[in-house]
Parts: sequence; structure tokens; C-alpha cells
Amino acid sequence: MRIALRPSGGRGDYELAGSYNGISASELLEKKIFFQIAPNLIIDGKARAHRLSGKTRIRPEAGKHAYVVLGSILLLPPPRRELIKTSHQLTELVTGQYTLAGIDVEIISEDKNKVIFAPTNLWAKNQGGILKIDFSERMAIISSLWSEAGLKSSLLSNSLTAHYKSVISSDHLAIQSNALYIQKIVNTEKDIIPLILREFDLPDTFDYSYTGISENFADFESEDYIVSPESAVRERIRKWRMQTVRGPGARDFSINVRQVYDYRCLFSGERFPKIEPLYSAGVDGAHILPWSTHQLNSVINGICLCKQCHWAFDNGLLRLEFKSEINEYILSIPKEIEMIAIEQHFDLGIFKRNTGIIDKSRLPKNYSLWPSPKYIYELNSIYP
Repeated sequence: MRIALRPSGGRGDYELAGSYNGISASELLEKKIFFQIAPNLIIDGKARAHRLSGKTRIRPEAGKHAYVVLGSILLLPPPRRELIKTSHQLTELVTGQYTLAGIDVEIISEDKNKVIFAPTNLWAKNQGGILKIDFSERMAIISSLWSEAGLKSSLLSNSLTAHYKSVISSDHLAIQSNALYIQKIVNTEKDIIPLILREFDLPDTFDYSYTGISENFADFESEDYIVSPESAVRERIRKWRMQTVRGPGARDFSINVRQVYDYRCLFSGERFPKIEPLYSAGVDGAHILPWSTHQLNSVINGICLCKQCHWAFDNGLLRLEFKSEINEYILSIPKEIEMIAIEQHFDLGIFKRNTGIIDKSRLPKNYSLWPSPKYIYELNSIYP
């Protein structure tokens, strides 16, 4: 399903188009629109889709158009609505030289009064081409900048904090004005994210050249989507987890988690400490709740995992649970993943050997540093 820019009186108008898992745009008429912009953050879209001239046009009620709000949240260079006034070349986003031609959305939930959309892609278009903006990946970067801004004191960091506060309060006018002010501070008409990342001197593990924008526009032509809710959720969490901007506490978190687990993988039980002449240990400090959405660098929000298990956990292949009735941590492979793996001849043998009750000898000696059942439960509630 897509919030699509359609030609209308020169400037263009935004229409709810296509379908999502069999739900058509017309079935969502007159419902109040909300956007889930992060797993733990839903904002008021302050708009509804109305039937106008046979089309499901989206009209703001007390706020700004979705393209303004979502583009400002992502700190994109301000677009325009008139395609005819844009440039004939699109290799990067430049203020006023492109339109947001579409916002792809998944339906998180709906009832008779409202619908909650999760934006997946934004499509930047001008007279010369199309660029894809991956919403989850871009939003993970924004979340990291908000967190980093809270640790600094400067005009830029204070403005980013104000931007964050306007987003969580669904203040559309403030979201737009704060984004424009940040653009002015950075003093460029192009994408400001790379410049802010360098200004904040974030970890050198981050690829400064990638900001969620790519030339991959293979999906632009389709406005209809059929995807299982489980797959959609798993893909969103994968993108959040794979975002490598971790903030200033990242190295300390990883070191602390590995040390309290004595460099032993919680899932496999294998121990891979750093030895000479190797440059690094064979285990990672993995977050339970993604850092990019919860900013929790506490040891109890971490587990020690070997590289293979870390990959499997981040991608949803391995699921960690805590059963309070038996006071045990349980590792499993989701049934949907197992079925897909069988169909595609993916060997799950190495992972199946680790499923079941996790041996407590692999946990930290200090009980207070064991993985938080609360965080595990929240993870599995948000990403079932």
C-alpha cells in the first residue's frame, strides 16, 4: 500500500493507493491515521483518507501532510510537490529538486476508528530519476543521533534534542521547523546526515557513506503488497539490529558483556576469547532490545554470542525466551523460519543442536547480570 503523489492541479495531491495483504485503500476511508516510526514509537498522523472525485485522497486535519512530517523526521532535504519544477538529474537529494512521490506502508493494526501504518520506503523522484529511502534504516540513524545529542551541548545537539521532543509529541509544525533549522545550522542543501555523523564523531565502524538512500527502485512500480505479518516484523527488526551506529557506550557494553560471560557463547556454550596472534575475540556483546530503538547499554540487556549465533539472533532465526514458571531460558527456532528453511534446503542442524533449555553454567556468575526477563519479554512482544 502506498501514499502516492498523483497529478492534480499542478502541485499534485496525495492518495492512499494499492492494497496490503488483501486490504484495499478504500477499506480505510475515514479512519484516523497513525504512523509507527520505530518499534516503540507511534505518532499521530493527524489525517484521514477521504473519497474525493472517486479517489482516496489523504487530507491533514490538524497537522501537515505525511510527506512533510515523515521527511522532516528523517531530516531529508525539503522536497517539493510540483514534479515539473524539479531538476532533470537525481544522483542525490537536494532541497527543492525532488518530490516524495510515494510512501510505502504496512498495516500494523486497524479497527473501525483508526489505522496504524509502518512506513517502509519513501520514494524520491524528479524529472531525471528515482531514489529509494529505506525508512527503518534511516530512522535507526536518526535515533542514534538523538541519543548522541543528549550527551553533548551545542547548537546542533540542542536542536536535535528539540527535534526528538517534537517527534514524540506528534507536533507536526515543530517537527518541520526543527528539521529546517537543523538544515540551516549544517548549512547545506544536500543530505545533512553525513555531516552530522562526522560532527558527532560516531564510531568508526559506521559506514558514513550510507544513509538509507539507494538507487534500488525495483519495487517502485508496485503499490500492492502481500507479505506475512511475521515476515514484515522480522524484516523491520533486522534492519534496526543491523544498524551499526551504537553510540559512545558501544565498546564498553561489548567488553563488559563478553567479560561477565567469560567469552562464552550463551547459545552454543563455546568459548572464544581473544588470544595471540588473533586480533579479536570470537564472540560479541549482543543487544536483546535493539540499541537503536531503546538505547540500553546495560549488561542485562546483553548476551554473549559467537558470530554465527549473533547473526542468527539478529535475523530472527533463533528466538530467546524466559519461562518464569520453570525459571529457565529457552532457545528455539520459530516454526515459520523452520518451514522456509526446509523449502529452501537451508541446513538448520547446527542451530537445532543448541535449542531447548540453556545450561545455566553459561550465564554470568553474578545472578544480577543475567539477561533481563523483562527485556526478553518486551522483545518477543514487539517482534513476535
